[in-house]
Amino acid sequence: MKSSVEDLPPRVARAMLWTALALLFCVRLFDAAGAGVGTEALLLAAAPYPPLVALLAGRFRPVVRYGLLAAVAVLALMPFALVGTEWGWLPWTIGAGVLVALPARASWPLLGVVLAGTALVGLLAGEHADVWAWRPLALATDALIVFSLHTLSGLVADLHATRDGLARVETSRERLRLDAELRRTVGAGLRSIAASLAAAAEAEPGDARTGVREATESARRTLAEVRSMAGDYRTADVRRTAPPVRSPGLVRAILVAVVLMQAVRPVMFTFTSSGDPRWLYLFIPLIAVAAALLLSRPSRGRLAALGLLVVPVAWPGSYAAGTLAVIAGLWGLFAGAALAWMRPPRSWAIAGAVLVLQVVLCVSPPPVAPLTVAVTNVVSTLIMAWLFYSLSRLGELVVLLERARHELAAAAVAAERARIGRDLHDVLGFSLSAVALRGELALRLLDRDPVRAAAELAALVPVVEQAQAELGSITGGRVRLELGREIDAAVEVLEAAGITVRTEVRTGALPDGTGTALAAVLREGVTNVLRHSRARTCSISVTGSDGTVRLRVVNDGAARRRTPGAGGTGLESLAARAGGRLSAGPRPGGGFEVAAEFRSDPAGLGGDADGVDPVAGAELADR
Repeated sequence: MKSSVEDLPPRVARAMLWTALALLFCVRLFDAAGAGVGTEALLLAAAPYPPLVALLAGRFRPVVRYGLLAAVAVLALMPFALVGTEWGWLPWTIGAGVLVALPARASWPLLGVVLAGTALVGLLAGEHADVWAWRPLALATDALIVFSLHTLSGLVADLHATRDGLARVETSRERLRLDAELRRTVGAGLRSIAASLAAAAEAEPGDARTGVREATESARRTLAEVRSMAGDYRTADVRRTAPPVRSPGLVRAILVAVVLMQAVRPVMFTFTSSGDPRWLYLFIPLIAVAAALLLSRPSRGRLAALGLLVVPVAWPGSYAAGTLAVIAGLWGLFAGAALAWMRPPRSWAIAGAVLVLQVVLCVSPPPVAPLTVAVTNVVSTLIMAWLFYSLSRLGELVVLLERARHELAAAAVAAERARIGRDLHDVLGFSLSAVALRGELALRLLDRDPVRAAAELAALVPVVEQAQAELGSITGGRVRLELGREIDAAVEVLEAAGITVRTEVRTGALPDGTGTALAAVLREGVTNVLRHSRARTCSISVTGSDGTVRLRVVNDGAARRRTPGAGGTGLESLAARAGGRLSAGPRPGGGFEVAAEFRSDPAGLGGDADGVDPVAGAELADR
C-alpha cells in the first residue's frame, strides 16, 4: 500500500500508538478475566497505565521520566504481590516504560533484566515450561510494540515539524557560498573600478584618462560577468542528488524481533506440549519460510505464498491434527502484511477474513474455546496485524518525509539561486551600465570640458559605492530600492547618454515593497532604453490615485519587443506578485512604452514567494 506525506500526518501516527496500547490492554484484560481474577485485582492491574500514558504522551525532563517509570514499576508489581502469577497478567508496562524513559545504553540491558526476572519468577513458581518460557516472549513483544510505535510517531512528528528546517539551512549555506563567490568576482571588479576612479580623480587630466579608461573597461567586464553569472544562476541545473533514504533501522529490527518471537512460540509449544517432537520437522521449515517471506521485499506474490503457507495448515488442517492449529499464531502477521502491502478494499477483505477464521478456529474443530480465550486470540491476532501494518506504514512515511525534506531543500536552493541571479542582473546591471556609460562620457569630456569631466567622475563614486552596498544586500535577500533615488539616477544616466528626459512624479509616500517594485521596473525600463533603442527623448511619470500607483517609461526610439522570460528578469511576474500589471510594447505613433501598475499596499510582498523565510522587501522576479 503506497503512502504519502499528506495522508498520514503526525496525529494519525500517534493514533496508531494509542490504538496499539488499547488493544494490549484489552488482550491482557480478557486474559486475566479468563483466569478468574476479581474486579479489585483487575482495577489494580490497570493502575500502571496512567503513568505509562503520561510517559508516552509528553517529552519530559529526565527527572520526570524517571519518576513516571518508577510509578509504572511499582504499580505494575502490586498485583503480583496480591494474586501471584497464576492469572497471567504480564509486567509488560515495565518493559515498555524502561525502553521509553531511559537512554538506549541503559534501557536494553535493563529490559533483559526484566525479561530474565519474569522467566525466573515463573520458574520458581513451578509453572509449566511452556508458560514460564512464554512470559518473557510476550512481555518483550508487548514492550517492543509500544516502544517502536512511540519512537516512530515521535520521529514522524519531528520530521513534519522540521520539513522546512533543512531548506532554511541549505538555503543559508547557498547564500553564504554565493556571497563569497560574488565578493570574490563581482566584488573584486567593483573594487577595481573604485580604485581606478580614485586614481583618476587625483591625477592630472592627461594621466586621468588612463584611470577612467581602466574603470570603464573594468565596468564593462564586470557587467558581462554579472550577466553571465546571473544567467547561470537562473538556468543551471542545480538539482542535487539526495542521500539515499532507507526505512529506519528500528523498523527492521523490531519487525525481525517480533517475527522471530512469534515464530519461536509455535516451535516451543510443539516441543513442550504436543508430546510428539517430530512435528518440529514440519514446523521449523514452514515457519522459517514464513518468516523469510514476512521480512522480504513486499509483493503480492510473496503475500499469496505466505497465505497459502500458514492459513490452510492451521485451518482446516487442524481437523487432521489439532497440533497444526498452533500455526494460527502467524495469522496476525499475515493480516498485517496484507494491510501494508495491498490497497483497500482487498487488504481489508483479507484481514477481515483472517479474523473470521480465527473465530471459526476457536469453535471448530472441537473443543469450543471459552469466550475469554476466543476474544483473547482474536485481539492478539489484531494486535500483530496492527503492529506489522503500523511499523510498515510509519517506516515508509519516515522515508517519504526525509525524501521530501531533501527535495524541498533542493527546490529552495534552486529558487534562491534564481532569486540571486535575478537581483544580480536587475540591481548591479543598471549600476554597472551607468558606470560604463558615464565613464565613456567622462573620457570624451576630459579634453574639451575638464570641469564637467571631473563632475562626471565625482558622480560615479557614489554609484560604485551604492553597487558595493547592493552586492551585499543581494545575497542577504534584503534588496530595497528607493524610487526617488532611482528616478534621479535614471535621469542622470539618460542625460549622460544624450537623451532628453522629462519626469512627472505625483504620488505620496509608498510602502517599501511598492517602492522597490516600481524602482525595479524603472531600472529595467531605463536599461532597455540604453541597450535596445536609439531614443532621443524619454519621459518618466509616476502617478497615484485610488490606492493604485502607475509608472510609465516612454521613449521615441525603436526598441524591439522582448518576450517575457527571454534573457532578462521578467517584470511581469514581479507585477503579478506585487498585485499589479505590466505592459511593454511599441506605441501606435512610434516609440516604445513600458507601463506598470501596482497597488499602493501590495499584499503579495509580505513574505518570500518560495516559502523559505520572510523577506523585508520585494523580490525582483523573473521576466
